[in-house]
Amino acid sequence: MRNLLKGGLRRLARVETPKRPLGTKKATVIAVSAQKGGVGKTTTSVTMATALARFHGLRVLLVDLDPQGHVTRSLQANLKPGGGKLSEVLLDDKREAEVMDVVATTGIPNLYLTPFDEKLGATEDLLSTRIGKEFVLKEALDATRTHYDVIVLDCPPNLGNLTLNGLVAADQVLIPCDPSPLALNGVAALVETISTVATRLNPELDVLGVLLTRVDGRNTTLNAAVEEEILKEYGPALLPMRIGISSSLAKAQMEGQDIFAFDPSSRGAAQYKELAAHVSQYLNG
Repeated sequence: MRNLLKGGLRRLARVETPKRPLGTKKATVIAVSAQKGGVGKTTTSVTMATALARFHGLRVLLVDLDPQGHVTRSLQANLKPGGGKLSEVLLDDKREAEVMDVVATTGIPNLYLTPFDEKLGATEDLLSTRIGKEFVLKEALDATRTHYDVIVLDCPPNLGNLTLNGLVAADQVLIPCDPSPLALNGVAALVETISTVATRLNPELDVLGVLLTRVDGRNTTLNAAVEEEILKEYGPALLPMRIGISSSLAKAQMEGQDIFAFDPSSRGAAQYKELAAHVSQYLNG
């Protein structure tokens, strides 16, 4: 029996060797997560990633963990043929596949993404049967993160296995929140989960910030109340910029373009450029 165990350990050691050629970079992994739908989570993931690539010269990978596939739809006009199924990477029995194996290129310089995968919904359930299920994505980014400056994970709007994998793989979490009581409740639940993950599974995990989104300038009383509550609970975690309601952002998504190509002078473009500048400054220390 002892020899059998030693043989198994030797096989495991071989799996731990680099699966792909390593690059010269060390990406910061940012999970964009929210537990309430409709708060601009995917809009934030896509637009922040695009701004970091366009205006800060960073090589950015956008990973679509959400089975709805809104990332691909938001950039459809810029997406080039290629890429593969992220579900096949996450469900690889040998755990040898890498996220970089399924990446597609875009017409936006420095921006890459994992395309829509209709099987991600089933992957959520199938991951439940895996030993070490929380670390599957983290392991599949081992070599991948050496080829990018930033990896943005667009997580599903729930606390399932895909979101958990995103949090375990991430260095930072960005939390979009609209000015509503339900969104505030979602932030509280997510922060509690982040705390648990940081304690038990990923001690490097931290909160990049809470981002107020879909802010309607006419609702000044509600906006002020929500901001006061966030400051009371999370203090400096509330980011200084505000993302307003913008018809240009919605129209850009319908056209499959990023806002900086579709309507570069819009308020939404300016606000997300401000967010990207803040994130870039943080990444540069």
